[in-house]
Amino acid sequence: MWSIAVVIVAAGLILLGWWRSGQTFRDFLLLRASLAYARIWHRWTGPRPAHWPGDGPCLVIANHTCSADPAFLLAASTRGISFLVAAEHYDVHPAIRLILDHLDCVRVRRDGRDWLAIRRALRRLENGLAVCLFPEGNLSGVPSGRLLRAKQGIAYLALKTRVPVYPAYIAGGPRTEELLNSWVLPTRRAVRVTFGAAIDLSEYRDRRITRSLIAEVTEHLMQAVEALG
Repeated sequence: MWSIAVVIVAAGLILLGWWRSGQTFRDFLLLRASLAYARIWHRWTGPRPAHWPGDGPCLVIANHTCSADPAFLLAASTRGISFLVAAEHYDVHPAIRLILDHLDCVRVRRDGRDWLAIRRALRRLENGLAVCLFPEGNLSGVPSGRLLRAKQGIAYLALKTRVPVYPAYIAGGPRTEELLNSWVLPTRRAVRVTFGAAIDLSEYRDRRITRSLIAEVTEHLMQAVEALG
């Protein structure tokens, strides 16, 4: 009898939390599951909520430490995030693809020249979504003391759309290229995510978008991420 009462109370608390959140039920479950997973499995810490707004278009950029990084960002978010996801990870399992499709994620090649993916990201922003990129493309160069050279798609998106860009820095965690290990094995180093305020790009807004400007803005954005570390 007591077990039934506990279940009813737990279900009531979940429904109350969902009602107060203003989120769709699927988003509520996904974000709470991400927080629970990150805290229990990876000892995640970080401010909640993150600095980005609860609605409207914005860009989120972060260093890339392992395949579980999206969960570390969702753990602090009050909304779903559309990630740019490497094609080989997007299609790794039907259940994963279902979640990524729900978040309106974008399948992307790792070569840094996937302009179709950039156009799809532009449409996500036009539709008012939060879009996240890991500009390094591959896993982060943090162990060497400096982030890897960033792909320039993030600067193009920021200049083209003029939406706010929010940096984040992920420390600790699995730091492995093994997809399964990053999600399944508990981490030895607790994950801490530091979130920054929107990056000031006002000095670049009125300049013509050229390759040199894109390169300059890319460097500026990555410096903002690295500074959080």
